[in-house]
Amino acid sequence: MSILIYFITIFFWPILHIRLGIFIFMGCLFSELNGILITLISFYLKDPISAFRNLLKKNKNNENLSKLLECWYKKIKITPKDLDFSKDKNFIKDVKVQYRTDLAEKYLGHFVSCCDENEHINILKDEQIRIIDRNKSVILYHDDKKIGAVIRGAGSENLKNHFGIKIKNTIDAHYKINRGKSHDSVGNMVAHGTRANFLDGIPGSYAYKKDASNPDTQRIFDDDGNTLAFWLYNYGKRYLPFTTVSYDEFKEKVKLNNDQVIGAVFCTKNYQAVGHRDNDRSEFAVGYVYDEGTVKDGYFFYPEYGIAIELASNSIWCWLTKAVHGTAKLDISEGGTRYTAVITLTEKMAKAIEKNKIF
Repeated sequence: MSILIYFITIFFWPILHIRLGIFIFMGCLFSELNGILITLISFYLKDPISAFRNLLKKNKNNENLSKLLECWYKKIKITPKDLDFSKDKNFIKDVKVQYRTDLAEKYLGHFVSCCDENEHINILKDEQIRIIDRNKSVILYHDDKKIGAVIRGAGSENLKNHFGIKIKNTIDAHYKINRGKSHDSVGNMVAHGTRANFLDGIPGSYAYKKDASNPDTQRIFDDDGNTLAFWLYNYGKRYLPFTTVSYDEFKEKVKLNNDQVIGAVFCTKNYQAVGHRDNDRSEFAVGYVYDEGTVKDGYFFYPEYGIAIELASNSIWCWLTKAVHGTAKLDISEGGTRYTAVITLTEKMAKAIEKNKIF
């Protein structure tokens, strides 16, 4: 048997050798083609991003695309880690305050500045107002109740730029709103989200400008406004949980899902407002500050509790909506710009949701 196998091997080896060579060659060819295929797939999967980036770069002078280019460089770099606030609890100090109806009446309906100016109260000369300077993070207490707070360095540099761009885009995409004489103001305020229509009280949405009326464009701006509102709500819920209790109670009452935005996010640019009270269903409003360049004298005055908070970029702050509050005149003489975003649920909107059950 062994001799037979020997002669068969001798006779068939050249043929086997050729077939083995062909087999090895085909295997190598397949491996090479497979590598090329993987490379091509990888290229085409990445190429839409490259193409989009190149499109933005080549059209950077286009006014509409310039905002997307700014988003591209700043917004895309955010990571989940950027959403964590990692400062120690001792970073925030407790501050006891008094309830001051006299100061509330003094500032109600009046503009405020940081110098002597006609028709303005100079808040820096009011010795009954305690100033919380721009480097201090505090929680304000009246008796045992938390009535406000400010957190400095609320997020990373990436997060600051990320949400700063969203605030700017929201302002650019919506019409300016006028809140009436009791909310007399200077500067620009817009809103994104749901509102009660003036004529029938049925819930609707804050309107977009005509140049942002395209449905695809609106989806981008909707995402900006919605994620901004969700972030402010979730930040408050995690780090200042007393601020979101009234929101959660309302959501439970009308059976809203956790992934649904209630109320609106109000965005401002270089905004100054007289002392006023808001007729809101939410007990607290939660806001964020984003500055570009140098901004001075940016005080949030809260006279009902004898406090003025010097606001600064990348700060989160909150206050009781029905207490007298306002924002002082800004010093933007060095070319700076202040943007803010605030979430709250107005009484009109709350009633509209309860009446019409829109969600």
